[in-house]
Amino acid sequence: MTEFCFVVDQKGNTLSPTKVGKAWFLIRKHRAILVNKFPMVIQLTKEVKKEEIDRSIIHYGIDDGAKHVGIAIVQRCNTKNKPVFKGTIELRQDVKEKMDVRKGYRRYKRSHKRYREKRFYNRSSSRRSERIAPSIRQKKESILRVTKQLHKWIDIDVIHLEDVAIDIRVIESGYKPYCWQYQKSNRLDENLRKATIFRDRLQCMNCGKKDCRLEVHHIIPKRLNGSDSIHNLITLCCDCHDRVTGAELQYSQHFFDLIKGKKLNFTFAMHVMQGKNYLKKELVKIAPVTLTTGGDTANKRIDWGIEKSHSHDAIVISNLPVRVEQCKIKDFIIKPMRRKRKNKIDELNGFKHRDFIRYTKRNGDTYEGYITVLNPIRKTFDMKTLNGKILKKYGIKSATLLWRFNRIYWF
Repeated sequence: MTEFCFVVDQKGNTLSPTKVGKAWFLIRKHRAILVNKFPMVIQLTKEVKKEEIDRSIIHYGIDDGAKHVGIAIVQRCNTKNKPVFKGTIELRQDVKEKMDVRKGYRRYKRSHKRYREKRFYNRSSSRRSERIAPSIRQKKESILRVTKQLHKWIDIDVIHLEDVAIDIRVIESGYKPYCWQYQKSNRLDENLRKATIFRDRLQCMNCGKKDCRLEVHHIIPKRLNGSDSIHNLITLCCDCHDRVTGAELQYSQHFFDLIKGKKLNFTFAMHVMQGKNYLKKELVKIAPVTLTTGGDTANKRIDWGIEKSHSHDAIVISNLPVRVEQCKIKDFIIKPMRRKRKNKIDELNGFKHRDFIRYTKRNGDTYEGYITVLNPIRKTFDMKTLNGKILKKYGIKSATLLWRFNRIYWF
């Protein structure tokens, strides 16, 4: 598998990438020094004059997503275009949960103080125009952090961004509605509760009772991101409703079968669309941005015979035709670090939190990952491997330091 190396000269000016083998050759000959190992970046020991630089146009493709973002750098050459970098950014999904925990702490603190009326209008940051929710903004900021770091190692001339427009009504209905159907409400009535009861023929869908008090139940509760849609509602009597409260997921599939519905989750679809204008506005500060669509990406990928993945889609989005064999380069997994740390110990036997290490067991099994916990009393550590496995309480003496990352993980 081919792997390329970014190159800068003595003054920090970016040059054309080269293969990793040639980069190590320059380091052995003391003509360059290693700046970064993952991905590999070298700095020449001499300055290259501008008139000597024969640099090609660099295209940068971004396949934006809610969980994963594919990125790729493609170099436009005279004979054939050459992908020099591809990777997948793993976005954080725990921001909303952490904000909910913080909200609970604040409410608890407020309830134990003297009472005063709530002052929502004092929160100017929440009322400003074009505000983006923190759970969405951090995803766009992760893309910008990685892009800016790559721009320091290679000059990006053009940025290609896939502009996604997801039709929520298509996902909910299961088919493409006609034009006039978009104007007609999909709730059957202005009152969603009444519409659900009338749909279920004024009876409990679980036990069949009619002459009783009826409740409208969320099959997937709203606390678990259940949608406030008629496709997620069912009519139950008071007894059945009390029985399923607190154990909604155990009955969810049974209730979906009764109303012939399905679980709908629009969270990821909305997260992809929201914050696009902010992302485009910030990317323009780095390089000119051109937009493309998911349909064009899919058609080009099929025509070029490239296997589907997040990073391969980013190569296609760069809008430079490439061959299948050229896409067989190292695929990086990229994880932007949290700026806030909870560790109480800075160093143990020369190792720090977030260090990328290799650990070999006595039976010969080898693991690579980054340190999450250091125990100074027992001289042990916990690590998270590249495939997500957690290893706990291993001796620090048997670990080997591979690299110390700064702000961004590159695996």
